[in-house]
Amino acid sequence: MSAQGCVVLLSDYAEASLEPVTVGPADSRLHSQDLVDSAAGVAYREQRKVTAVVDRSGDAAAVGAADGGVPGPAVVVYLPVSVRAERLGVLAVTLPSGHVAEGAMEVLDDVARVLGHVLTGARRYTDRFEMLRRRRELGLAAEIQWELLPGLAFELPAFSIAGTLEPAYEIGGDNFDYAVSAHRLTVSVSDAAGHGLRASLLAGLSCAAMRNARRGNASIVQQAEIANLHLVEQFPGPDFVTGLILDLDVDSGGGTILNAGHPPPLLVRDGAVSELLIPPELPLGLLGSTRYPTHPIALRPGDRLLLLTDGITEAHERGAPEFGYRRLAALLADHRTLAPPELVRHITRAVTESCNGDLSDDATVVCLDWHPPQARAQ
Repeated sequence: MSAQGCVVLLSDYAEASLEPVTVGPADSRLHSQDLVDSAAGVAYREQRKVTAVVDRSGDAAAVGAADGGVPGPAVVVYLPVSVRAERLGVLAVTLPSGHVAEGAMEVLDDVARVLGHVLTGARRYTDRFEMLRRRRELGLAAEIQWELLPGLAFELPAFSIAGTLEPAYEIGGDNFDYAVSAHRLTVSVSDAAGHGLRASLLAGLSCAAMRNARRGNASIVQQAEIANLHLVEQFPGPDFVTGLILDLDVDSGGGTILNAGHPPPLLVRDGAVSELLIPPELPLGLLGSTRYPTHPIALRPGDRLLLLTDGITEAHERGAPEFGYRRLAALLADHRTLAPPELVRHITRAVTESCNGDLSDDATVVCLDWHPPQARAQ
């Protein structure tokens, strides 16, 4: 098999477009592509191979999954590039007319898989790929917050998790984090008071303090209390951070959760959506003596848990009603078959569109699906 062209398309920070990584002369037919209205976007959103016929103008029209032979004259094969469910972009390979050699698609699958790991590792030693993902200047507060984030998605046989933040280029005080061990998953979502750089510094200290405690084998109660003490010491006064922290046994679905003044999570079970009313304590950073009790949580196979900040439910245009829990619940019910990475993207797009792109607060959402292998085998 000899390819006529090959280019990597990386998702921008807002997951609105796929931006080409060019080395030398670029294939003119492979340019920046809309993440929704393009064949490359289909491959990215649905995480499957897509074949597109290239017309004389250089535009590509999707013709379906490319799991076998490739129709054509000239075609482009789009392959999703991801690592452990974290979607990075798409590999676009232009193939000559005629049939593709037997086994070529398997080779391309392997190339895309390896490429995902290369791109992930490259973040540690080059800025090039991060710069290409930016359609406009990233604010300093947003820079700090993006550097704090874990992988935006991850999955194992027992669970899938994904999160996202908006507005991607001005995010300030919102944050989420998670950590996986042999049998446990710790998840947190937080919202620092205020906006801009100060909120980002609050969020950064809170996140780093909890990570440091967690990596010292501290319980989620200890993580919250240690972060609280550091915030009180470094930011005396009215500054604070709200948060939810969940500790889950991924084998049994049982665990504990604590609430530091944060909006409740939503549970999707058997198609029904409900609020989990976790009694709130004071936010982190207000009173050093605050104690954070945990509350039990028990997931059932197939459950979906949604953690969010109030920027999701309170988003609205001036004079219009807020997005609200009811609308969010309806969206969850209507799109319950979407995988977590695509669901969180869909939610933030819906919230952003509801206020005509002008979010007055950061909006963060994290989706956790629990699907233990033993339940699927029954």
